[in-house]
Amino acid sequence: MMLGALCAALACFAGLQAVFGGLRLGQPSASRVIRATTLSPVEWRLHQRRHEGWYQRWVRPFALLWGGRLRLRPARIDPHYLVQAGLEPDQIDGVEFRALRLMSGAAGGLLAAVLAITFSGAFMLVPLFAWAGYVTPARYLARRRRRRQDALQRELPQLISLLRAFTVAGMPLERTLHILSVNRQADTLLWGEIQRALGRYGLGLSIEQALEEVGVRTGVDDVAMFVGAVAQSKRIGGDLDGTLRDQELMVRLNQRNRSTAKAAAVGTKLLAVLGGIYLPEFVILIVVPLFWGIMQRAFG
Repeated sequence: MMLGALCAALACFAGLQAVFGGLRLGQPSASRVIRATTLSPVEWRLHQRRHEGWYQRWVRPFALLWGGRLRLRPARIDPHYLVQAGLEPDQIDGVEFRALRLMSGAAGGLLAAVLAITFSGAFMLVPLFAWAGYVTPARYLARRRRRRQDALQRELPQLISLLRAFTVAGMPLERTLHILSVNRQADTLLWGEIQRALGRYGLGLSIEQALEEVGVRTGVDDVAMFVGAVAQSKRIGGDLDGTLRDQELMVRLNQRNRSTAKAAAVGTKLLAVLGGIYLPEFVILIVVPLFWGIMQRAFG
């Protein structure tokens, strides 16, 4: 019974990870953005309510309600951490996040209680389920940030190659970024950050400051180094083509090193499998019977 309850718990946890891990925030198209700028304040609020997801409609009101009633202390959340995970700081605050963790822990404990009623002897899983539910929101946020940063690292070499091709043709950096961001074929994360940088540039920031904020928003070292080098070259009037060439070589070298490190990590995981599965079987099936036979012959 305990084994069945444990398997059911693992299946539920895997299902929650599959559901929450597949959530993605799509980027709005240019026509929708232009149409949204013509809406009145009342129409804008109605537009936001119509396009709210299930979290904003159902979960967030309960989290804010119970967070206010219980007077929870706000959790410490770095705004840059939320941005790097693909969320804006105004979408979730510290009180809401702590209430969400408590609600998730209560839901995990309730699920374990239901399993304990169904399967006898499963009450020991109630603390485990409650703890797993409590840490799930933080784990999901960290996983979302890691997946987003991995996607940004994969998109960076292609971005540098395109910028270098247009720069060699004699096109200015600002014009190149505008053309590539408008005429991009795929809705990628890095080009979305470039579009936001161009928006800040249009609101009065210099192109150097707008590009440097891209590195802060992504939290990826390669992206921060690339935009910093481009901004520095633009600021001092250096050779932009040479800077892009060096950055492309360095980014591709780092990408190759990461691939090599991942390949080496596979061998370590195989060693863990050998040590965690085959070694206990060897001890139970061979070493223990052999030792028991020796002891019987010696003292029997």
